Amino acid sequence: MRLGLDRMQIAQKRLGISSPRPALVQIVGTNGKGSTAFFLSRIAQAHGLRTGLFTSPHFLSFRERIRLNGRLASPDQILAWANHVLGHAWDLELTYFELLTLVAMHGFHEENLDLAVLEAGLGGSNDATTAWTPDILLFTPVGLDHEQIIGPGLEHIARNKAGATKAASASITGPQERLVLEVFREEAGRRSARLMTAEDILGRCPAMNDLAPGLAGGHQLDNARLALAGWMELCAAKQWQVNSASCRAALSSISWPGRLQRIAGTPDIILDGAHNTPALQTLARSLEGLGLRPGALVFNCMRDKDLQGMLPWVRRLTNGPIFVPELSMYERARSARETADALGSAACPVESVAAALSKASLAGNPVLVCGSLYLLAEVYRHHPQWLECC
Repeated sequence: MRLGLDRMQIAQKRLGISSPRPALVQIVGTNGKGSTAFFLSRIAQAHGLRTGLFTSPHFLSFRERIRLNGRLASPDQILAWANHVLGHAWDLELTYFELLTLVAMHGFHEENLDLAVLEAGLGGSNDATTAWTPDILLFTPVGLDHEQIIGPGLEHIARNKAGATKAASASITGPQERLVLEVFREEAGRRSARLMTAEDILGRCPAMNDLAPGLAGGHQLDNARLALAGWMELCAAKQWQVNSASCRAALSSISWPGRLQRIAGTPDIILDGAHNTPALQTLARSLEGLGLRPGALVFNCMRDKDLQGMLPWVRRLTNGPIFVPELSMYERARSARETADALGSAACPVESVAAALSKASLAGNPVLVCGSLYLLAEVYRHHPQWLECC
């Protein structure tokens, strides 16, 4: 990781993609970015637009990050795009994320798409996706995460996220803590940019207020409404039509990998990518709202996460046993013993994700898996069909 946009800007010019050919929406925030991007891309597709979607991270293959009209870009496409990018930027020492962002944007140009939706990777000020000026900038909820890099504290994190704000972009925010919203308004004023709330935009169109997403969890309603607001503002700017029936159909999807994804079986498995305190709070409330009480939990997290802040919410997820697998293949992973000791007597360290799933499946129903996207990646590695079903 090397912060700064200099390398991206040089590469953009060399590749001739400084000014995006498709319309562009950037999504910045702490949690909910991927779901919001997913909703927006589906809405655009339902309206007949050729749409590119760039998200992160991936579970098994980086192809998951680059989608054309909902389908993963083919290996041949990505290989050709990557060779082209590296042919023009081989000397810039691009980071991994910078390279993939450029590959996606070059590919979206090559495919002559109508709309590109970019999910930011980390922060806003120095994120590779901020190298472009989007038509619309969407802010999902901001909370405490990656404090070592863009913190410390919520105000610093909010200011870094707000760093993506540009005068030429319409900025729209979903629900935020008061401090975050104050920072966003201050930065928008400083940069002479427009800042609106999703509720303000949707309030102008009562027909949109009864649209509900198929994805489970109350937080997905906020994500869907932010995507809808972004779509409405984009349509106003581009003079595109808004069709409420198309929006309703787009939001009907009931599965997106790792977002309260329920795998039916004996027992049922629930997979969720919650990996920080705000996300675990949301997960706990969503499960309670759905009347779901996991009988067993598989949990572990990375060393750079606030485990102490996460603990009460992890314990709230189940009254049953908690199985903590080793994730030794990941350098940043916290040891199973350390996490289990912190969780207390209900937690048991185990040698692997496979062992954790096996023990949890015998202990309760449903089984919830959460705490790290790397943990979910290992689950999908053992059960790739659960990823493909989405």
